[in-house]
Amino acid sequence: MRTALRHIPFGMVFLLLVGCHSVRHAEAPTGPHFRVLTYNVNWGMPRPDLAAEIIRNSDAEIICLQETTPEWEAYLGAALSREYSYMEFRESRGRMGGGLGFLSKAAQTEVAYIRSDTGWFDGWIRKFETPIGPVQVLNVHLHPPVGKRGGWTLGGYLFTGKDRLSEMQRFYPALKPGIPTLVVGDFNDTQNCAAIKWLKRQGMTNALPQFDRHSDTWEWQAGPIKLHRRMDHVLYSPELNCCAAQVIHAGASDHFPVAATFELKRR
Repeated sequence: MRTALRHIPFGMVFLLLVGCHSVRHAEAPTGPHFRVLTYNVNWGMPRPDLAAEIIRNSDAEIICLQETTPEWEAYLGAALSREYSYMEFRESRGRMGGGLGFLSKAAQTEVAYIRSDTGWFDGWIRKFETPIGPVQVLNVHLHPPVGKRGGWTLGGYLFTGKDRLSEMQRFYPALKPGIPTLVVGDFNDTQNCAAIKWLKRQGMTNALPQFDRHSDTWEWQAGPIKLHRRMDHVLYSPELNCCAAQVIHAGASDHFPVAATFELKRR
């Protein structure tokens, strides 16, 4: 093998070695399609004007927000009412910064609001009228990797994955069968976590790794150390084709928005 490789150009050797890790190129939709954006805006409202600008410029029909507060609701309602005619917000009971929000350009209706069974944040499902027809979206902010008292601990970082899986297994059954589906939000975990592996076993596909395998969606400066991780995800059901997915490196939140474009899968 070594002898054979000597006679192959280096670029081709590189492609042979990493080809299995290649990513898809974004596709231009060929028919009706819609765009979704998920964004943990940070309950502390750092530079809300930047968040509003990102949402406005995203060209997304559906916006899914995490860590919303009454203050966020008031600000976005005033800043984006022309672009998004339909806005809904809910607060997770007893949890600061545990709110969820949906903004959309077309009508949306309630499917289910499900309380968390871990004492943290709830899950919310709404149905949207999109250019491809009805689509339902489960918006989540899963159990953060913290200890029982809410502090950042090694145990919380290492051993709370089962809590996030439990939440997902509680939220997911409330989805309606037979409707194209997205599961989006702040999973507080990587693309290899138990919750995402479980969703894949239900037939869901993770959008972002198909187009970008490495970009982080969360950054936090802890003294001299910058922590970073991919914790925000968009998963979709088999009826859909994902044309593009990307991390938008902008804003003042500790999270970056993730956007994806979908059409119905060609038969």
